[in-house]
Amino acid sequence: MPERTALPPHGPIRCRRCFTSDREIEEIALWQVVNDPGAWGAQQPDILILGFSKGFTQANAYRTAPFEAVPFKGKVMRARLTEVLRRIGVLNDSETIDPRFSAGEREFGFGSLVRCSLSRLNARGERECTGEVMPKAFTEPVQVVVRRCTQTYLANLPATIRLVVMLGSGSPYSKGCKNLIRSLYGAEFRDINEVAYETPGALWVHVAHPSPGNGFFSRWMEGASSDASGIKLQRALEAIAKLDPPPRRKAA
Repeated sequence: MPERTALPPHGPIRCRRCFTSDREIEEIALWQVVNDPGAWGAQQPDILILGFSKGFTQANAYRTAPFEAVPFKGKVMRARLTEVLRRIGVLNDSETIDPRFSAGEREFGFGSLVRCSLSRLNARGERECTGEVMPKAFTEPVQVVVRRCTQTYLANLPATIRLVVMLGSGSPYSKGCKNLIRSLYGAEFRDINEVAYETPGALWVHVAHPSPGNGFFSRWMEGASSDASGIKLQRALEAIAKLDPPPRRKAA
């Protein structure tokens, strides 16, 4: 394993590894890849939060809005992300996530599994970027982009990172991520349970995605042992509780 380094600095990332010539958009079978990679927050954080890729709202904001407004743009999305992070104990009840998307942030880093924007044509000829699209990225031709991006930005994490929060707890997506990260780390990868795994120095945990379209969000938050989504929260909490000490934030 190479020496562990920092994440990209806060701001747009200059990366064209998946693009030919001066093109800003690549078409790969049913998929479209838009060159708009970015990083938010700390370069050497304690906690790294990763979505799958930018949704359409975030991709549009990348072109037109202040940079700090891009990640998880929307009142519902950011409010739900705050709820998720409080639920797993990495935000205090008096904190919100909103101030954390800045260059001066020291505890949290933000990005995505694929730093550029991905979308896929559905049967109606419309582009989609969330839900059932996400696990397909591990098996369809665009998987070459997914692997190249994760090798570039996730195969050599800073030593400061103790927890990687993966947004998306659906079984096909979490399995796809787990297999991908296992392939990057080999014998240094350790499976924990259906939503958690370890690489050297870091625990990776899948949690409910904060998208307003996630119909399982409330059930995950409730954490009922009689519900499949609730059990996933319980498994996430069990894994996080084994961190010594748990990554619990202090009140601001």
